Amino acid sequence: MVDTGSSADVLYLDAFKKLSLTKEDLTAMASALTGFTGDSISLLGTTILPITIPEEPRAKTIMTTFMVVDLPLAYNVILDRPALNKLKAVVSTYHKAIKFLTSVRIRESRSDPGESRRCYLTAITLPGKSRPHQVPDPHEGPIAPMQLEPPEQLTEVTLKKNRPDLTVKVGTTLPKADQSTLSIS
Repeated sequence: MVDTGSSADVLYLDAFKKLSLTKEDLTAMASALTGFTGDSISLLGTTILPITIPEEPRAKTIMTTFMVVDLPLAYNVILDRPALNKLKAVVSTYHKAIKFLTSVRIRESRSDPGESRRCYLTAITLPGKSRPHQVPDPHEGPIAPMQLEPPEQLTEVTLKKNRPDLTVKVGTTLPKADQSTLSIS
């Protein structure tokens, strides 16, 4: 999977094992990988591997540092900005393609629609326990659940005059004239 919004190249433990790599191939890393939602995943370590995209004679091989995580996922690796920058790649999510410069000329690699569909179906059927978990910060106490409050007082407005059960809540700062335009005849 190609992810242009992240800054870590990730290798999943299952793929790590399929490459016949062992714990001796890992470099210890004491930090966690933090996602967009704030979820953290403990790393098993890092490893440096060559990746080649796509086939000879117009292929390009780069050495990439992968963060190895123990999570079941539909993908083997996630290539993020570090690898894409080394490739000097241009990614088009619309065309599901990557273009990059090789020693011969510009090369394009496209995704396989069947494989993309398989990965998607696998990802949506993964059990909830396989999703990233929050790694607690030992310096902080338990986090109290947050109760969100509306920024202002709300009033209930009837949407249809003949259906008083169809209502919506709107802010009281909305002028009465605008509130009356919410009604549906």
